[in-house]
Amino acid sequence: MAYLSSEVIDRLRELSCEFVAERLGIDVQKHRALCFMHDDHHPSMSFYGKNRNSWHCFVCNKGGSSIDLVREFSGLDFVAACTWLGQISGISTESTMPIQNIVLSHRKRRKSESELKHFSIDVAEWVLENNYLTDKGQDFLFHQRKLSPDVIKQLNIVSVDNSKALVERITKVFSSEDLINSGFFTITNGKMYFRMFTPCLVFPYYNIKRNLIGMQSRYLGSNEEAPRFQFISAQKTRLFNLPILNEMNSGDRLYISEGVTDCLALLSSGKKAVAIPSATILPQIDLMNLMTYNLYMYPDQDKAGKDAFFNLRKYFINHYGYIKEEKLPSGCKDFSEYYVSTNGNSNERSN
Repeated sequence: MAYLSSEVIDRLRELSCEFVAERLGIDVQKHRALCFMHDDHHPSMSFYGKNRNSWHCFVCNKGGSSIDLVREFSGLDFVAACTWLGQISGISTESTMPIQNIVLSHRKRRKSESELKHFSIDVAEWVLENNYLTDKGQDFLFHQRKLSPDVIKQLNIVSVDNSKALVERITKVFSSEDLINSGFFTITNGKMYFRMFTPCLVFPYYNIKRNLIGMQSRYLGSNEEAPRFQFISAQKTRLFNLPILNEMNSGDRLYISEGVTDCLALLSSGKKAVAIPSATILPQIDLMNLMTYNLYMYPDQDKAGKDAFFNLRKYFINHYGYIKEEKLPSGCKDFSEYYVSTNGNSNERSN
C-alpha cells in the first residue's frame, strides 16, 4: 500500500470541495449542487468553510472533506482517492498507482444503484397511517392556499411536525435495519434521523392501480438551507395523482400542472389534474398514458414554467399528441396564486 504522510493528507483535505466537485463533473451554482447520492431535484449539497473546503448534504446528512467527496462519488478507497486528488491539484502523493476515470466509473456505478433504490411500502404506509394534518399543515393548505379539505383527504395527505417524535414511535414497530433500508431514515453519529426536513407536508404518490410508489415532502419551516421538496421513491419520479385516470374517459379535459401544490389548486377548483414533480422532470412512462385526453396547462409565469410547457408540448407533438396552453391573469405567477386570489376565505379549517 502506498504511504501518505499526514502533511500530504492535511493538504488534500484543505482543497476546495467546490473545485473538486467541478472536476468530478458536478454542476455547482452559488455554492450548492444537486446531491449525487439520492434522487435530488433541488440542490441539497452545500459547500462551506474556509476556501469551501467542506461539503454537506442536508437530505442524506453526508459530508466531509474533499477526500470524503471523492470516495463517496467514485467508490475509491482512501489511498486511491488521495492519489486522484493529488494528480488534479499538483500535490505529490509519491504514488505510481494507475488512476481510473472516476467520473465515468461513477456514472456506471450510479446507473446500477438507481435500479435498486430503497423504498419500503410498509414503512411508507405506516408514516401515512400514523400521522395526520397538524395545525401547521392545515394552516398552509386551508388558510394560506385555500384548498379543498375533501381533496386533501382523498389524496391522503398528512404532515409531520416533529421528526424526533416520529423516530421514537416508529422504532417501536420496525427494526433499525428495516428503517435504514426503507429509504426514509438514516443514522448519523449513532442516532437515527428522518430524512425529510420537518415540519413538512407528506404527499403520497400512487400508480394507476393505486399502489403506493413514492412520497414527497414539502418543507413548512423557516430554515433557508433546507430543501423545499424532497422525494423518496422505489423508481424514477412519476406523475402525481395518477389514480384520477380511472375516473376519466377518452377525450376528457385533463390539466397537467408543474408541481403538487398547483395540482391541488386545480383539483380544488373542480378540474381534473395530474402533476409533473418539477419543471425539469417529465416522467415519460406516465405521459404516454395521457395521449387520449384533451390536455391543458397553466404554465408558471417564469422561465422554468415556460420551459416546462415547451418541453411538454414538444414531447406530445413528437408522439402525435398535443397540449394546449391556458393563460393566467396578469400578475399571477402560477395557478395556486390565481386560485387563492379568487377563493378568498371560502375554505374553512378542517379537523
